[in-house]
Amino acid sequence: MGLMGKLLVAIGLAAIVAVVFIAGGQADAPATQRAPAPSRGASDKAVGALPWGVYSIYWGPMRFVVHLDQDLAPLASKPDYVMFYRDLGRPFPKQGIEIIRERGAVPIISMELWQWGWGAVKCLPRINKGEFDGYFRKWAADAARDGRRVLLRFGFEFNGDWFSWGNDPKGFVAAWQRVRRIFDQQGAGNVEWIWAPNVISVPDTPANNMHIYYPGDELVDWVGVDGYNWGDHYDRWHHWQSCKDIFERVLDAFAARYPDKPIMIAEFGSVEGTAGQKGQWVRAAYAWLSRRLRVKAVIWFNYDKRAEQEHDWRITSSPESLAAFNETFASP
Repeated sequence: MGLMGKLLVAIGLAAIVAVVFIAGGQADAPATQRAPAPSRGASDKAVGALPWGVYSIYWGPMRFVVHLDQDLAPLASKPDYVMFYRDLGRPFPKQGIEIIRERGAVPIISMELWQWGWGAVKCLPRINKGEFDGYFRKWAADAARDGRRVLLRFGFEFNGDWFSWGNDPKGFVAAWQRVRRIFDQQGAGNVEWIWAPNVISVPDTPANNMHIYYPGDELVDWVGVDGYNWGDHYDRWHHWQSCKDIFERVLDAFAARYPDKPIMIAEFGSVEGTAGQKGQWVRAAYAWLSRRLRVKAVIWFNYDKRAEQEHDWRITSSPESLAAFNETFASP
């Protein structure tokens, strides 16, 4: 092969390596090279910023205004997203969504596939029999009529055993596909669907692997994951973990399996630990997540669950935690 041929081969190989590198979503590339958010998941953040949001509990629009403003007041900037939960049977939450938009954020609705007060009743079989078709049709039509961005986290943490819709891969996939078709038929293209397993499957068996719950690329807009640092003293299964410890394995798998999907940390948070330890955790989490260029949004679970035998997950659980969050995720 002549010199010109060798040069052409070298150029070709360099191009291939570059393509492979970009497609792999290297975690350690500088944050200033963060690609723009996807067209259906666009953010107003400058290139290099990490869009973030908070969960705020929803108890009807009047109480939501009060709670949300209390949650946001200590923060140094406005969030990109605000998330709340809704169970089956409740209508498209137009008032709650408007409250979020008035505060400059995009709404995320986490739809629980049960009806409050009847949590042990399994609704997946009923969804798949068509018993909720009319409900979903009306919800989707109202969303389409609204016409603006709404993110829908449908039946999250399906690979866990704590929700009545969990541990049923075939039933979950069938329900997702059925309901997504209804939304498409109603013209609700403004609704972005988030597929969000828990970071660890419970039980952690091949038959309950999170990826067998995936309903198909054409039916998913975002891939997300929920995970927490429970600390050393919650139970015998949990111990103190950094954000990297919690999420790295799953984010690497997402990058390989779903290369065209934006990634969301759909719920995360940390226990306090010793004095100042949560603040350190927040700073390290921001530094690490900022290098994960495929991550397009992170949602902090901003709620005190000590009354439910969990932790105080709030950003304001300590002055050190609040200061760290305001100097990283919420930095203006």
